[in-house]
Amino acid sequence: MQWIRNRWYAAAWSNEVGRTLLARTFFGENAVLFRKEDGAPAMLLDRCPHKGAPLSLGELKGDVLACPYHGLEFDCAGTCVRIPSQANIPPTAKVRSYPCAERYGLVWFWPGDPSKADESGLVDVKDHGAPGWDCIEGPYTLFPASIENILDNLVDPAHTSFVHKKTIGGPDAADVPLSVDQDGNTVVVGRWIENSKPVAVMQQYGDFAGLVDRWQSYALFLPNISLVDMGAVDAGGARDDASRDRRYRTLSYAMLTPETTNTTHYFWFVLRSFAIGDARVSADLRRAYIDTFDEDRALLGAIQRNSGDMQGGSVRLAIDNASIRVRRALEHLARDEASPDARITIQTA
Repeated sequence: MQWIRNRWYAAAWSNEVGRTLLARTFFGENAVLFRKEDGAPAMLLDRCPHKGAPLSLGELKGDVLACPYHGLEFDCAGTCVRIPSQANIPPTAKVRSYPCAERYGLVWFWPGDPSKADESGLVDVKDHGAPGWDCIEGPYTLFPASIENILDNLVDPAHTSFVHKKTIGGPDAADVPLSVDQDGNTVVVGRWIENSKPVAVMQQYGDFAGLVDRWQSYALFLPNISLVDMGAVDAGGARDDASRDRRYRTLSYAMLTPETTNTTHYFWFVLRSFAIGDARVSADLRRAYIDTFDEDRALLGAIQRNSGDMQGGSVRLAIDNASIRVRRALEHLARDEASPDARITIQTA
């Protein structure tokens, strides 16, 4: 499948990028990230146009990056500003530079047409940093699976009963049907599991005395942003936003960036509405989410090695409705390579 490039993609956590050169691969191309002297992030193609040496092995001098092979120097726009031993600089002595932005503790980059790189197109996570919410950031993670296979998984609540038995899954959800809604490039699949036992993490932190009504809502903002909204209220309780925020609610965001056709950078953070400011809870939940995503990573890696593409199977089930919609929407985006909407606002209700 053709990659969609005219979007903002996560490149690194903010704390990964500094004055030390960071090499990373995106969309099958090597790149180098660093911070300019004013603290702003910068990103260049990691290949000198002279002999192809990795610039990430070079030296950062102020805001100029020197090639490790023959000392050619490039500014943050990718323009060669110095060639040792000659005054003339050929017009072809340039390196691709990528528009960069920084938000939500992440450095983002634009791999498509730079003239379309408008920061208003960055995803709007309205609860990030808001009162009543804490944030847990995950470690840098690389999935041994294609972005398409991961997106399929991220609109598949049905797998949680079987893959995540120890964390977010519960057996009483297995037979509850899913609802699927689509609005253009946004696909949402979800369900309410009523009169059920709280799953492990909800029981631990939600302080529920009895049965609950819990929800799972998996939303994809194509081509690369996921939101999983999960939580519970007392069985028969109100389901408005204020009630859902009160006891146990998590908003789990994943930002996906292709490394190659078979590997994907997976950046995630989780917002929670309970135990605000409790560092121990943050540490425990971070470990639980790492374990959960490692379960996904192991299984998706096995599927990638075994089948290549999830959509290549000969059997289609009702639970595949959302993933089929996702693939069709990706194909449409790839054909049109449309500019991002003026602003993407993630709804959590």
